[in-house]
Amino acid sequence: MEMFEKVDALRQRANVGYEEAKNALERSNGDVLEAMILLEREGRTGSAGYQNFNAGCAAETKCNKGDGKSIGEKFKSLIHKSTVNYLVIDRKDERILRVPVLAMILLLIFIFPATVCALVVSLFLDCKYSFEGADEMKTANEVFGKAGDIADQVKEKVVSEYNAL
Repeated sequence: MEMFEKVDALRQRANVGYEEAKNALERSNGDVLEAMILLEREGRTGSAGYQNFNAGCAAETKCNKGDGKSIGEKFKSLIHKSTVNYLVIDRKDERILRVPVLAMILLLIFIFPATVCALVVSLFLDCKYSFEGADEMKTANEVFGKAGDIADQVKEKVVSEYNAL
């Protein structure tokens, strides 16, 4: 296989550019497998290339599929994310509460019924929920917005029914 073909094959499998693939091949004396391993060790392979490279592994072999993180590292990352992101409760443009997501998770685990009741009741008291922090949680904030809209509609319907009596 000539150098261009090796570079192109490595580039596609590792999901890197031509220059990076060429440099890796030069450092591995033209061995495509060694170059791929070198790029993986340096954390330079793209996810698509990494999956394609491991696609040939048989089910019974021990292939490293995934992001390479141990369960402990994943748990540590999850705990970190739950402490740098916050659940925010606002009412009439005034901040009532801002707590780490971890605190809300613990409340839901240990006092589930009371937490859920408080969240639902506060929706009917014009409270608005959102997430803020290090991670963008656009979808979750949209869901909270829709829940608030539904609570407002239900509240308006109940009030209009009560006034009609």
